[in-house]
Amino acid sequence: MLMKRLLLCLLTAGTLLNAGENQTFQDGDVVGFCGDSLTHAGYSEVNYTHVLFNYYVTHFPEREIELRNLGVGRATILHGLDLYEQDPAARGLTKVVLEYGINDTKNLYESAEFYTDSKNTERNSLQNFRNSLEQFLKLLQKDGIESRNVFAATLPIPKALSPEDAADQALPQTRLQAGYENRANVIRDFASLNGTGLLEFRLPLTRLWQTLYAENQDPSENIMEDDELHLNTAGQIYLAYLFLEQQGALQDVSNIKISGDSISAENADVSNFHYEEDYLYYDYRADSLPMGISSEYFEADELLNILDRMNREIIQAEGLQEESLYDIYINGEKIGSWSGKELANGVNIANITENPSQAYAAVIEQMNRGRRVAELEYREIVQNFTDCGTGETTEEELLAAYQTWQEEDTQYRQNMYELAQERTGTVERVAIVRQGALAPDKAFKTPVSSHKKAAVFILTAGVLLSAAGWCFIRKRKF
Repeated sequence: MLMKRLLLCLLTAGTLLNAGENQTFQDGDVVGFCGDSLTHAGYSEVNYTHVLFNYYVTHFPEREIELRNLGVGRATILHGLDLYEQDPAARGLTKVVLEYGINDTKNLYESAEFYTDSKNTERNSLQNFRNSLEQFLKLLQKDGIESRNVFAATLPIPKALSPEDAADQALPQTRLQAGYENRANVIRDFASLNGTGLLEFRLPLTRLWQTLYAENQDPSENIMEDDELHLNTAGQIYLAYLFLEQQGALQDVSNIKISGDSISAENADVSNFHYEEDYLYYDYRADSLPMGISSEYFEADELLNILDRMNREIIQAEGLQEESLYDIYINGEKIGSWSGKELANGVNIANITENPSQAYAAVIEQMNRGRRVAELEYREIVQNFTDCGTGETTEEELLAAYQTWQEEDTQYRQNMYELAQERTGTVERVAIVRQGALAPDKAFKTPVSSHKKAAVFILTAGVLLSAAGWCFIRKRKF
């Protein structure tokens, strides 16, 4: 519990992208995430850009956006400049996230020049990196993307050093981490000078690493891949959490408050409220859904304790018998039991498998996995168009692959939004019944609604088949 309390304090400290502005993605936004292997993340089953899309489709179903992962493993910022002009997926963007610097730093420290004249070599490298960021911004502005719609991300890796190693300034790893920090400082200065947004990844990741280390929770195993450079699945989910928190996008699915015979709702409509001493019920329609949660999210939450901040559908019922247990039913199906005291404090049903909205959201997440498979196939072809890969992909092959990916991705996104929007038009009957008490049949009756259960099952089967293709994806790094 101490570990979770420490992490919760840590995770609440966010950095604003652009103070005073609403930075959530809006209807019609096409957002490109330009970066290296930490963005590409071909080695991870869950990528932070896909966690973001999973969240947005469910929490903001009325906003139809498109998030494009434009990352390429091994890419430097110079590769990013070339790819922005050559990758057809980089056309038509309205907002851009820039995540570069890891490979620029690694390549510098692995070069012979660095060890013959390290100070001048590093100074020149940092200046070239700064110039490249400025050049990238000019290209984006030329395409009509204003500075305020560009977000520079500090390196999404922690300062992964034990206190003992950090004290030894001669260690190669210590010098490399100092190089990463120098690069991150250039990014911070670039954002400040040019009025772009800033995504502060490195600082909170470093704090998380230090907290895990202090609690003997080996961070190299818990949030990092074996190479101790790339974030693993839990790290990618945490990265998405940081993005949403700093963007100001975290919001409750709904918040229902019951106090005696009165009821109020945020982000939802409630009606037909009926209250008795031992039971109550009401009809409920939320404006959004909880984000679909798979096993990876639960595993990450064991370490990070973020699901109750990231995915919230709250029922708060005051005035019940504190020591008694109460069952919550949705459309006559029991989803869980809580004490009257717990209900008075508020319970979160968003992450409960038996919650019908979570069942819908889980189908949406499976579709998102299908998007992931299709995207990775395309990103591999893009990588092999450059010297980050084999360099064997031709322009004709690149364009053909892009058209195939675009068609698949468009279909997945349409299906995801259709299902999310259908769900938000559905009315549920929610009942809270004290255990041992009897409630009338109407407390469990399903309201007339627009359920399309057959379509859900058909979509589920098709998506699971598509997602099965993940098994054939080889792990790639850098």
